[in-house]
Amino acid sequence: MADPMFFHSLTLEGFRAYLQPKTFDFSKKPCLAIFAPNGYGKSSVIDALEFLFSENGTLDRLGQRTLNNQAGPAALAHNGAQAAGIAPLVKFTTITGNVTTEGSRAASGNQRPIHAAATAMKAGFVVAPIIRGYTLRTFVEEHKAETRYSDVVSWLQLSPLVEVQKNLRLLRREVKAAAESTTEQVRLAGLLRTETAHTLHAWDDAAVLDFINTNLIAPLDPSLTLEALVAADATYLEVGKRVEAEEKRVGLAGLRQIRNSIIALWQKTIPEDGGEPQYSGTIAVFENALSVLADATATEADERDKAAGTVFRSLWKEAEKLFAESAPAPEACPVCTTAIGDTAAGSVSAIRDLLKAHLDDLQSYNDAKTALDNAQTAANQAHNRLVARLPGMIDHLSDEDSGGVRGALIAYQAGIAGWPVTVAPAAAAITADLEARLSDLDRDIAEIEEKQGEHTWAKAKASIDRLLKMQTEMALATRTTEELTGLHHALGAQATLVSGKIREKVQSLLDTLQVPMNDIYREIQGDNAKPIRLELPGEDDTNQQRMQLVIDFADNRQGVAPAGYLSDSQIHSVALALRLAAIKKFNGAAPLIVLDDVVTSYDADHRRAIGAMLAKMFTDGQIILVTHDERFFNHLKDQLAEKLWQFTRIIRLDPAYGPRFSDHRVTDEMITERWARGESAANEMRQAEEEWLLGIARGFGVNIRIRQLERAYSYERSELASAIGNFLTNLKLAPADVPGVNNRFIASLIKGEIENFGSHFQDGPYGDGSIGDEKTRWTEFVTFREQFQCVCGRAKYQRPFGLSKPICGHAKCETQFTFRPPAAESGGDGAVLAAQA
Repeated sequence: MADPMFFHSLTLEGFRAYLQPKTFDFSKKPCLAIFAPNGYGKSSVIDALEFLFSENGTLDRLGQRTLNNQAGPAALAHNGAQAAGIAPLVKFTTITGNVTTEGSRAASGNQRPIHAAATAMKAGFVVAPIIRGYTLRTFVEEHKAETRYSDVVSWLQLSPLVEVQKNLRLLRREVKAAAESTTEQVRLAGLLRTETAHTLHAWDDAAVLDFINTNLIAPLDPSLTLEALVAADATYLEVGKRVEAEEKRVGLAGLRQIRNSIIALWQKTIPEDGGEPQYSGTIAVFENALSVLADATATEADERDKAAGTVFRSLWKEAEKLFAESAPAPEACPVCTTAIGDTAAGSVSAIRDLLKAHLDDLQSYNDAKTALDNAQTAANQAHNRLVARLPGMIDHLSDEDSGGVRGALIAYQAGIAGWPVTVAPAAAAITADLEARLSDLDRDIAEIEEKQGEHTWAKAKASIDRLLKMQTEMALATRTTEELTGLHHALGAQATLVSGKIREKVQSLLDTLQVPMNDIYREIQGDNAKPIRLELPGEDDTNQQRMQLVIDFADNRQGVAPAGYLSDSQIHSVALALRLAAIKKFNGAAPLIVLDDVVTSYDADHRRAIGAMLAKMFTDGQIILVTHDERFFNHLKDQLAEKLWQFTRIIRLDPAYGPRFSDHRVTDEMITERWARGESAANEMRQAEEEWLLGIARGFGVNIRIRQLERAYSYERSELASAIGNFLTNLKLAPADVPGVNNRFIASLIKGEIENFGSHFQDGPYGDGSIGDEKTRWTEFVTFREQFQCVCGRAKYQRPFGLSKPICGHAKCETQFTFRPPAAESGGDGAVLAAQA
């Protein structure tokens, strides 16, 4: 099995709240917990991880552009990064086995590509590793069953099967919609009503046949009867013959043929909405081609004069290279050795301009010559088409043509044939004659059609043809509906079979995920917590792409949605348990869990239960956790393995630096640094004393009174000191008195008089303590603290069951605890320095 991939280090620089570089080192302890109040920049660490793995180089809540409520990628960079000259980025190192890989991702600019090392790590995330507290309730209450199903099956790596389900379902829906559609039938019914003058409203072969015989054929010849609605019917063929005879008898065919020949030569059309007339036909095309050719010829001649010196083109091109701006300027002409200043141009720049002008003239001529060639080709093609059309029109006109149009066309034809050797004849007179003749033809045709009346064989046949086409389309629409209906039923059977098999596979894998999910859920909510079920719809449900989270809440509330019956913390626990179980099961290649304030809805007991759950069930991965809940943070320090976890806190947000971190314990150096800045360290002293007392109380195994529920796990310094004092008294162990303190120092710790001057408001005008008082008190505390050191120099103890006295916590020592004699008094700041040493 391949080694899993972990983060080895993570550095934020100019990113979100972090202006100056901040590096988190995971080389010795892979897990990290950060405590900070809201607004101190703790979630920027989570943002950095989301950014590293983002496909688009942004955060989901920021979006890809500044729009509506989204700030866009610009919010990735610290607002002071540009002024400080810092390039916003996130750097990281991953480790797989013994192999480390470094990478980084810029957080500014339009291009913010994901690094290959981040891509490699992301490939190990079957389930997204980042869990933000505010999304937990959304997963349970607001996610649709389809969305939840899609998420879970992607965790189970069944997306291809889901796509099959989705495509089958989509195809069935589309086929069903097409089978039930009546759009085509409605359209054909409308055409039928129009064709039969609202006599028929729905298609019926017999009714349509009766309409044709009664209303179309009988008025023309009662002896003819159409037997069937087919083009091969004898009566239909006879109707076609009657149409031909009708047109020959009235001369319509000849008139229409002449009209078509005129239109092929010339037609003037005026748009219905006004505007310039439009001309078409071979004469119009030829006239336009001649106009374009004349313009191109004139342009070519003009440009040819400008470029008369084309013979020198090669020389000018070579000279252009010699006098280019990027080349060294020559001092003399390379041909005649005349000094540049003595030439007609007088300077290199003038020669350069002259060369450019000549070369531009050459280019203009080339363009004009190309345009002329194209115009010549178009004119030749138009001429050929016109020559081919004229004889057909002349043949339609008789020799006795009264208007003289035939003679004019013959003369025009002779002139056209001589082009381009001779000038093409003017077309104005001939086109006027053609327009007049076309107008006369349209009038004659209209008069003939009017004299024929409503019932003509041509009209009857056209109506029959339209009805025959409608019959074909109606049969096609009916057949299509039948085929689609059959296909829908077949797809339904197929989809049921396929979905059933997929359902079995998905449900079996859901069952494997359901067990660890409920294990985690019970660790958080207790052994009596009702188990959560991951259920698919029933087998007979056509939509299998849904997943419900259900719970058997009571005998009369079986299989109900958790949101309606569980508390906020229980609902959050359901979502958290499912995500953690999925990550643990499927993210073995990169076992990273990132938790961002996931305990907001939990009480103290459940927060402690979450810490216990992490310590019990998630020891083989890497967890990065941030929280604003100090009690939860303290629970984690109590419960999680020190060899795996590093704990730190953000003590303030410095606008000119970023989050300022402190170790989870106040150090002597932090206290002396505050004094060096002339600041009170009373709060730090108080916290250091409490942390030391808690460590000693835990190591000694002292008895602490069970607290009230609202403060079940938060102990005051006085309680810890009192418990330690009672424990030592019972063992008949007494520490030596601290020089300068009249009573036992343990009693002084209980009162904490000096520290309270600096850390609590005092009513009296001179009640505030001084730094000198603090230094004296701290020296006394350090002297007292040193008495608890073992002979091996360590100060960590344990008291296994069965022992009355604690022993050294170091495995190679395990010396029974006894007080170490205090060092000789050195007094003042020297004692502090000695203690630090």
